[in-house]
Amino acid sequence: MKRLSAACVKGETGPERPSPFSQLVYTKNDSYVIHHGDLRKIHKAASQGQAWKLERMMKKTTMDLNIKDAKKRTALHWACFNGHAEVVTLLVDRKCQLDVLDGENRTPLMKALQCQREACANILIDSGADPNIVDVYGNTAVHYAVYSENLSVVVKLLSCGADIEVKNKAGHTPLLLAIRKRSEQIVEFLLTKNANANAVDKFKCIHQQLLEYKQKISKNSQNSNPEGTSEGTPEEATPLAERTPGKAEGSVEGTPDE
Repeated sequence: MKRLSAACVKGETGPERPSPFSQLVYTKNDSYVIHHGDLRKIHKAASQGQAWKLERMMKKTTMDLNIKDAKKRTALHWACFNGHAEVVTLLVDRKCQLDVLDGENRTPLMKALQCQREACANILIDSGADPNIVDVYGNTAVHYAVYSENLSVVVKLLSCGADIEVKNKAGHTPLLLAIRKRSEQIVEFLLTKNANANAVDKFKCIHQQLLEYKQKISKNSQNSNPEGTSEGTPEEATPLAERTPGKAEGSVEGTPDE
């Protein structure tokens, strides 16, 4: 407690945030470290997956399901952080706020995707959570789904109106982030959804590859060969991630340090 009091006196608000260019943006969870006195009973129950205790608490008294703890996290944030889908369902059914923001402006949906809690994310998407809110790093839910290489969630988010052209503070659209992660399936999918290939101008050595790949997809859809006799040139047949590997790898490594 003395240490916490000293931190308050010095004006410290929490752990230092990583650079927008760092992969720690997508993996670091220091802001969810629990200190004594941070959590109320509702947050503890949600964090521990105790849906039965939450139900009992709700029956005894009128509860504010959206009340925040000392670090601006709600019960829904904690349930998503720890992957407790039953608690998420309970809170959603009781009409909690879906798009409430924590100390890093992350919604529970973002937190579920950052922590790779797909079941929780699907519940929130199906319940109408907003996929286009941006956090302090400029990321949307789509950025977190792309970083986790979760194609099924990316597909679902776009079907619910997610914007695929949002640039985060590192200048990355979801397409550019997918390229940096070498997530070929997600790159292909985003290109079929008309993601802007010009957004990767920083990486000029793969810019032309993307344009050629997009043209190939369009050409194949218009000129399908039922007998499968034409396989194209070796360059066309090579997967995106394997074409000119030296240049592609160099382009990624040439970005700001992760």
